[in-house]
Amino acid sequence: MSVLTPLLAYAGLVPLLTFLSFVLVGFLGNRLKGLEWGGWIAVLLSGAAMVVGTLVAVAEMLSPGQYTDVSYTWLTVPGSPGTFPNGVSLVIGFLVDPLSALMLLVVTIVGFLVMLYSIGYMHHDHGLPRYYAELSLFLTAMTGLVLADNLLEFFLFWELVGVCSYFLIGFYYEKPSAASAAKEAFLVTRVGDVLFLLGIFIYFATYATAGGGAGWAASGFKFANGTQPFLGPLVGTNTPLLTVAGLMILGGAAGKSAQFPLHVWLPDAMEGPTTVSALIHAATMVAAGVYLLAVTSVFLGFTPDDQFAIVAIGGITCFFAATMAVVNTDIKRVVAYSTISQLGYMVLAVGAGVTMVGMYHLFTHAFFKALLFLAAGSVIHAVGTQDLFKMGGLRRTMPLTAGAFLVGALSLSGIFPFAGFFSKDDILGSVFQAAQAHPAYWPFFLLALATVFLTSYYIFRAWFLAFGGPAPRDASLPTAHEGPWVMRVPLIVLSGFAIAAGFFVFDPAFASLLPGAGVPPTYTATDLGLSAVSLGLAGSGIALSYTLWGNGRIAAAPTGIAAQMRTVLLNRYYFKVGYDWIGRRAVYTVARSADFVERYVIDGTIRGFEKLFSRGSDLLRRAQTGIVSDYAGYVVAGLVGVLLLILYVGPAIVQSMGGG
Repeated sequence: MSVLTPLLAYAGLVPLLTFLSFVLVGFLGNRLKGLEWGGWIAVLLSGAAMVVGTLVAVAEMLSPGQYTDVSYTWLTVPGSPGTFPNGVSLVIGFLVDPLSALMLLVVTIVGFLVMLYSIGYMHHDHGLPRYYAELSLFLTAMTGLVLADNLLEFFLFWELVGVCSYFLIGFYYEKPSAASAAKEAFLVTRVGDVLFLLGIFIYFATYATAGGGAGWAASGFKFANGTQPFLGPLVGTNTPLLTVAGLMILGGAAGKSAQFPLHVWLPDAMEGPTTVSALIHAATMVAAGVYLLAVTSVFLGFTPDDQFAIVAIGGITCFFAATMAVVNTDIKRVVAYSTISQLGYMVLAVGAGVTMVGMYHLFTHAFFKALLFLAAGSVIHAVGTQDLFKMGGLRRTMPLTAGAFLVGALSLSGIFPFAGFFSKDDILGSVFQAAQAHPAYWPFFLLALATVFLTSYYIFRAWFLAFGGPAPRDASLPTAHEGPWVMRVPLIVLSGFAIAAGFFVFDPAFASLLPGAGVPPTYTATDLGLSAVSLGLAGSGIALSYTLWGNGRIAAAPTGIAAQMRTVLLNRYYFKVGYDWIGRRAVYTVARSADFVERYVIDGTIRGFEKLFSRGSDLLRRAQTGIVSDYAGYVVAGLVGVLLLILYVGPAIVQSMGGG
């Protein structure tokens, strides 16, 4: 135990600090002197959250294997002898363990740098208090998610992350395309969220009623009991029910991390500010899906069938997304497709049973992908366009941005000694070993290997188009220039992480956050061979990119089958068209049918009863005339009726009762 260990109990301050930023900026932002002051408040409090988060992560490094759980019981439901003898508890708390400490480090550092960058990038926009308040609330939701100590609390923060992403993607809500992209992201991720919730229900029904798992319900579905991680009594089994639960969790992760076939929302989400893309679509929100798979794998476990499904989704996605990036002409969307592809690598690793290797790539990827987005934002800020074919020659007027994008591109491509080389090669080596034990994994390993070539090709194609050549191809573009210091500093810091983050696992303290990941102490011939193949593929991709696009060259337009394939890729394999068709034909038809039932069956029945009682009461109301002679007539009629009952009905009743 180190002197910093007591700090683990104060990890809950991280989301509280960013929530304070949300409250102050959200409610006081418009009253502050100058709108930019709201941004500086957000920068200050997110910086404080980063300091606390870093100290908590360091404390966890110095206390390897430490599980610090601080929780409070919100509600307890009594149990019954036949179902939950210990009852069911709803718990609110936070858990610091190696996984959450690693994520806390990523989210707070990238969050602070993006917030600082926003001071320069967003200064010309209106609605700044709203922007900084929403960004602060997003950081609150994300840090709350990674610190959640139980599955239900995890889901609540998961939903808040989705709501914040809707607000931020649609920040420019006056633009129809931005409003549409926000709705698309919200609806597609909701599909995954419904599956995730079903998975929670199945795990609840399984673990809370099976053997010793009854204590899981009583402890509030917590990931750890005391200082030990919870491991369900059915971990390692391959029951159909647990397989379904794992597939539901995979569905939730696929929605949030934009994995096939729920990938369609992320490229369109680039309608939001580039700073939003750098934060929630590179380093945090989309990583939440991978984090969900990692947490489930560590604390609950996946069945072998689930693992194969996860490997398949990861392998298909990493290659599938890379092919679409090859032809795209929007600098932000190229980087967005690379995000989907790299998340596929992480999902592939979790499915192959090497969860910490996938988390290692998540860690390095967060820095070099945020760097690529912010460098792209610097270009957009300077020239006012996202079209790569209008750019060119920007390395002469924007050398810092060009260098930062180059560092990010080299790391993404997996070139030694940049950060991406270590984590990506770790995934390839681990999946290669897993495929030897599970031959069904081989096709997906080969897809991941082929993706190395595509990745280096498309990211350097973007670099050559934007920064290569003598001058911009569009003469109407404004003279490019570097942004202010608040934009340059994050680029420099993230460049440092993109270069050095891969070496962190050589430090034993940091390696304790990623047990089983990183570079082994000795290299086998297989390790060296895979690294050589990977570097060869990456180098070939860069060489081909330079041949077609280097020094201002523009490759000739493809013809024949190649042109048709390019059209398919530009239309994203027509998945979006297909989903729109399903929405119009199937979903809209079902919605209209439901609307008919609601309007004319349910509401019609209610309105029918309403009219019946209304008319009946109206008839009775008319009997109340206020005329004494009418009331006397009613009394006489009533007496006559009673007399008739006595004379004619009374004897029959007496006879039926056996009377004389």
